[in-house]
Amino acid sequence: MAQKNSKRKSSVKRIATSRKSSRKRRNNTKNTGRRVEVYGILILMAAILLVISVFVPQDSGLINQRVNEFFSYIFGIGRYIVPFLLLVWGTSFFIKKIKLLSLRFGFGFLLFFFSFMGILSANIKYTNIFDDVLIKTKGGITGAGIFYGLFKLFGRAGAITVLSVLIIISILIITRVSLADIGKKLRVFFQNIDFKIFAEVFRKEKSPGERGNIEEAGKIRGKNEKTIEKKKENKKTADSKRAAEEPVLIDSLNKEPGIKTGSSTVKGELQLKMPLMNKAGEDENYRTPPRNILKKSKNISSKLYKQSIKERVDTLNTLFNDFNLSARIDRVVRGPSVTMYELSLAPGIKVQRLLSLEDDFCVALGADDLRILAPIPGKSAIGLEIPNKLRSLVTLGDIFSNIENKAGDQNLAVPLGKNLSGDTIYMNIIEMPHILIAGATNSGKSSCLNSIIISLLMRTKPSDVKFIMIDPKMVELSIYNGIPHLLSPVVVNPKKAAAALQWAVEEMENRLRVLSERNFKSLIEYNDAAKKNKNKEEDFKPLPYIVLFIDELADLMMVAAAEVESRICRIAQMGRAVGIHLIIATQRPSVNVITGLIKANIPSRVAFMVTSNIDSRVILDCTGADKLTGRGDMLYLPYYLNKPERIQGCFVTTNEIEMITGYIKGEKEPEYNVDISKKISQTGKKNTEKDEFFYEALKAVVEDRRASASLLQRRLKVGYSRAARIMDQLEDSGYIGGSDGSKPRQILISRDELADILLNP
Repeated sequence: MAQKNSKRKSSVKRIATSRKSSRKRRNNTKNTGRRVEVYGILILMAAILLVISVFVPQDSGLINQRVNEFFSYIFGIGRYIVPFLLLVWGTSFFIKKIKLLSLRFGFGFLLFFFSFMGILSANIKYTNIFDDVLIKTKGGITGAGIFYGLFKLFGRAGAITVLSVLIIISILIITRVSLADIGKKLRVFFQNIDFKIFAEVFRKEKSPGERGNIEEAGKIRGKNEKTIEKKKENKKTADSKRAAEEPVLIDSLNKEPGIKTGSSTVKGELQLKMPLMNKAGEDENYRTPPRNILKKSKNISSKLYKQSIKERVDTLNTLFNDFNLSARIDRVVRGPSVTMYELSLAPGIKVQRLLSLEDDFCVALGADDLRILAPIPGKSAIGLEIPNKLRSLVTLGDIFSNIENKAGDQNLAVPLGKNLSGDTIYMNIIEMPHILIAGATNSGKSSCLNSIIISLLMRTKPSDVKFIMIDPKMVELSIYNGIPHLLSPVVVNPKKAAAALQWAVEEMENRLRVLSERNFKSLIEYNDAAKKNKNKEEDFKPLPYIVLFIDELADLMMVAAAEVESRICRIAQMGRAVGIHLIIATQRPSVNVITGLIKANIPSRVAFMVTSNIDSRVILDCTGADKLTGRGDMLYLPYYLNKPERIQGCFVTTNEIEMITGYIKGEKEPEYNVDISKKISQTGKKNTEKDEFFYEALKAVVEDRRASASLLQRRLKVGYSRAARIMDQLEDSGYIGGSDGSKPRQILISRDELADILLNP
């Protein structure tokens, strides 16, 4: 009995221990499963963040931008593959039955990846494969290092051969397919092909029996052919009637791009060239940025907008019938942002009836606003410009490579955008010769200014064109600081901008004196003669063009309206002959900013979206800018047109600007003009006579240990403008600190120093 009881107890203990071990195993498997899922979620999160940082670098945050810069430097284009690899790895943690990432797959993929990076870095055009811009646009520093090592060992052809063989080996490792199997499959494939079929297809002559049968069949079918031809003619007449009723759709986005210069259109795909100087000069080693930095946009499929155009045509036809207006839509021209419907009115119908129905058209079509062209320039038709529901982006890369320079070597051709017909519109700065750009905030004015600057930087050398940039907003043009084209750093102080304009006036007068001494009428003739006599006379050298960019004219007119206006008009009147040109932009198109003198001397203008037709009249002397849709939609009025032309402006991203300016800064360091730097730096020091209350104001400021115009107004009992002028004199003398808008002014002298100043003024 005791033995039986002991056996029972031992069996019970065994069962209990086995149950405990099974419970522990289950808990361990649960814990390991949860841990694996947590790892997979973290890897997926890292992959999603990496996708955001790589594909959306602008709005991805500070860390993601730094990660994008790191991966672009390490892997170059290969950074687009890394996020998808992490996605595959993260999903493999949730798949239990299928083992996606084995050691064979990982080794083969890494071999393929690094070999592919090396082939991408096989730079043929440039000798320096470690260039910063080329590294980011090719295989990164990894690919450059791999190719450079193999290049030193085997040469260029040998390095490409080795990397190509490694790619083939990696594909064989990943797919587990041998070359012998591939050869066998190809042999079986060619054995099963019946080549007699090709002989029957290409056989030209037929047998006599077949010819007889064909003749008999022709006699039988002769009677039926007449009836068939009559039916076809009836169908053709019906189709022609339908075609006369339906408008012709012209898609300007998918046609071959061209260039519009005046009234003619020229097709071309050459890069703009501007050899203002001989290649053998001071910039002979200077290289312009590569064109592949500028990215192109993607075209929208025609199926997405053809249906909406048909619906709008039907809506317009119903409106014509409802209002008893005998009109017909002949053509529909779709542009990037606006579609123009060309209408033809019946004889005896006044155009004023159509103009009175503008609001009804907006309500029926569901459009914010529309613009009526009555008539279309050069046609006996009326145009309805209606904004598109799906807008197409026009980038600088789309239109930059499609312009062919046909106006000579001295042509400063700058692309603006595309018109409704899809032609690239560009302006010649030499012929303009000055441009006024105005529009509301966020309408595309700064993008237009940046596209003009970038297009000049992409084609010109520092010895060809020089820039003076005035940016009172301190936001838009500060990115160009340090480029070799600048004559001085970007001027951000509105008070010192007048000094920069004064230097331009003096330079203009000096150039006019030089041209008159040598009997030349323009800078083009002077530079042509200077190239021929370059080695004979030291003082007879080509002169560069000077372009002045003013980003915000309103800020300058608030500080020194009389000085700025007089100097701008002086340059606008006489600057064309000596190669000095103005490009002025403002977001306040009012009469106080764009005065009558400025408008009279700047005939070429670009208007973006404004809030009222009064602002449109200030810019263009006509309405229409208040009907624009924004985001680059502009009206371009050159000096040779009576009516403005509607254009979709080109867009250039901040990333492209940074890459181009970084490339240019690496090519050459800036050499600033000493005279203009001195004139700008001494602007604040050249004050008029001190106010009679100057020392009393200084005493009051030092005693109270604070400085403000309201304090001086109370203590000295003077007007606010006079108190503000005394504050500026104290700041220029170095007794008080400058104001940044957030902190109070700092008193820079003590009471003892004040006593010495009052004793020895």
